Amino acid sequence: MADKDQHVLQTYRTAFDFALTNLIDMLKEAQEYLGDGYDLAAIGTMTAFDARAADLKAALHLFTPVCQGRRFV
Repeated sequence: MADKDQHVLQTYRTAFDFALTNLIDMLKEAQEYLGDGYDLAAIGTMTAFDARAADLKAALHLFTPVCQGRRFV
């Protein structure tokens, strides 16, 4: 893999990791609220879930072709 391709791969890997980490953190936060009996706080935390899931989906959409060896034009 060329250096440029490695750089692209690392860039998308970083974006994917960031989006995944944010989603996991949000789920953990909602789970903690729920476990502590703060049901409405858990629900409120999950209202942003769609936006975070969309971020993860976009990062995955970009990352997958790079991992499969396809180039972007």
